[in-house]
Amino acid sequence: MFDQKVIAQIRNGDERKLAEIYQAYRNDFIYWAVRNYSLAEEVARDVYQVAVVILYENIRSGKLTSLQSSVKTYLFGIGKNKIMEELAAQKKVQHIQENFRFEPLPEDSKEEKEEVFKSLETALIELGEPCRTVLEMYYYKNYGIEEIASALNYKGTDSAKTQKYKCLMRLKKIFAQQNEFKSE
Repeated sequence: MFDQKVIAQIRNGDERKLAEIYQAYRNDFIYWAVRNYSLAEEVARDVYQVAVVILYENIRSGKLTSLQSSVKTYLFGIGKNKIMEELAAQKKVQHIQENFRFEPLPEDSKEEKEEVFKSLETALIELGEPCRTVLEMYYYKNYGIEEIASALNYKGTDSAKTQKYKCLMRLKKIFAQQNEFKSE
């Protein structure tokens, strides 16, 4: 019954109750996430904050009107879903980084190396904007994803990561097509 009362108070605009929930379960969640999912503590804190925001939005929107479990269980359930999304995203990025490699530069001659660089430069030009800027910022200027997202006004780092991945795949395809035509 206590949890139903808390939901009603938050729905009616009592943000102190939300702050109480945030404080009450924060350390337990972070410990649980780090211990059970091997998350970095900073990532666990971020996931917890997202989970609390989702709890708040679900209550305020009317999506959550009653609970069959405790607020803590519901909150941890949201957190677990967000952890799974985070782990899947990390695995996807790691997979991309491990599996994406341009062919090694030829060791035969300076002319062949220059030809590969010229081909890559042509592919970058053909790639166009905003992809060229995203890849140049990331690979040449060593900007982080957060900096790219901010500089190019993406909604968040996930949007910037997705854009970088798509651009990289397009560049790889263009580069492969150029080299395919040269070998024919």
